[in-house]
Amino acid sequence: MDWNTPLGILRRGMSLERDGYRFYTLVAERASDERGRRMFLDLARQEEDHLRLLLAEYRALESGQGWLPYEVAMKADFPLDPANPDLPGEEPPDPMPVFTPDRPISLEGDIAALEYGLETERITRELYAQGAREATDPRAVEAYQFLTRQEEAHFRLLHDTHEYLTQNKTWWDPFQKPFFTG
Repeated sequence: MDWNTPLGILRRGMSLERDGYRFYTLVAERASDERGRRMFLDLARQEEDHLRLLLAEYRALESGQGWLPYEVAMKADFPLDPANPDLPGEEPPDPMPVFTPDRPISLEGDIAALEYGLETERITRELYAQGAREATDPRAVEAYQFLTRQEEAHFRLLHDTHEYLTQNKTWWDPFQKPFFTG
């Protein structure tokens, strides 16, 4: 498969979103604080939404329908197990970061998870930005730009959370409402 074609970019994105779902679900289970757990679970839910969009677009392109409006693709109704989806085609040859090392259930473990998440969100954002730059179909550009914005929002949330936790050594102080509520 040519990984720079629309189908190649969509397929690579599906692997990243699946791995992101698995990652955020895992770190939610191991988060040291309920607020962190909720934030990671919300990110996992969003990765599932992105996976659904990518799979709907892939299926539409593969069947000759062309690109769907991303709002339609997001609402596509089909069974999906985001942790173990039945993805079309082959896995991308270049391994993307997958979070596997054991880590303690601690604030330090949460900070390490945030750092890993930042890297994967950066990689995913770049993939979708590339797709938007290279696309000629307006619906493709729209879908890729939507996903790029989503990944940028994830990156900012993880970055801001990382900064707060490393500076304050707590998920939030008791005197102010946290900016990340999950």
